[in-house]
Amino acid sequence: MKAALLLSPERIAIQDTPKPRPAAGEVLLRTELAGICGTDVSFYLGHRVAQYPFVLGHEVLGRVAALGDGVTKFAVGQRVLVEPNYPCLSCRLCLSGRGAVCAQKGSPGVNLPGCFSEYFCAPAEFVWALPDGISDRDAATIEPLAVSVHGFMQSGAKAGDTIAVLGCGVVGLLLTHAAVAADVRVIAHDRFANKLEIARSLGAETPGQNVDIAQLWQQQGVSSIFECAGAPATLDLALRAAPRASQVVLLGLSSEPASFVPLRLVREGINIRTSMIYDHPGDFAHVIREVARGTLRPSCVVTHTYPLESLDRALAFAGTGEAGKIHITMT
Repeated sequence: MKAALLLSPERIAIQDTPKPRPAAGEVLLRTELAGICGTDVSFYLGHRVAQYPFVLGHEVLGRVAALGDGVTKFAVGQRVLVEPNYPCLSCRLCLSGRGAVCAQKGSPGVNLPGCFSEYFCAPAEFVWALPDGISDRDAATIEPLAVSVHGFMQSGAKAGDTIAVLGCGVVGLLLTHAAVAADVRVIAHDRFANKLEIARSLGAETPGQNVDIAQLWQQQGVSSIFECAGAPATLDLALRAAPRASQVVLLGLSSEPASFVPLRLVREGINIRTSMIYDHPGDFAHVIREVARGTLRPSCVVTHTYPLESLDRALAFAGTGEAGKIHITMT
């Protein structure tokens, strides 16, 4: 089968590799559509180091090609989606409902072979059948939508509330989409004009670049700020400008140190929450239902599609920060 191998930073090669066989409890997919995530870009640019050669990718839609021993709930040819984070389901954290931060979690494209290949194996526990009414483009964007919906739900924001979103990458845009669908007012911020244009098309308000953000958030009654950029500067801004009694929800994955003044946070009742991916299995089930109902349409953030043979070009473009969601077609 064809697979896109990351040989070194910024070097992808399409090569023939052995077709995997599903082990007991696994499903073999023939991949059809996959999404590029910021994690893929980090590995591609060398910001994270892999054991080369390595196959990236984890946002995958496909059809069942074969079933491992003991798997009975799927049929060959069935269209399915993978929930690409595999908590162990048996440790203390998993048993207490905190599988998202399980230390033994397996993640394709991170510590397991990814999905940028013609075939891909996944544990049946984390494979989801898709209703016929969900389009391929929506289905292939459900995984990042689950990340965003989980983060939004962490805040407890409800209809009539006003929130701020810092960073209109895919997660920030999909969070905006979910919030607007819940009748929550969104004020979105980003340095890229095209990202702000997408945010506006989703129903967000986008103030000018020179506005006093602290004053704006205070005047508009912002109750939750979602840091989705994953940069020390935006985290600093969120904590510095957060109104009294508001909360800052961290979805961005910055690896650089950040600082804050505890005295202000304590005196003004400003809370900091974190949101790591999603909870298995509830979040995926919820998001699939909402997409099937038409309440959410995650393909609204898809801006580009490339063939597998052009994965290196797609990853390089994704690294500029100018694209929305990029999909990769496998055939």
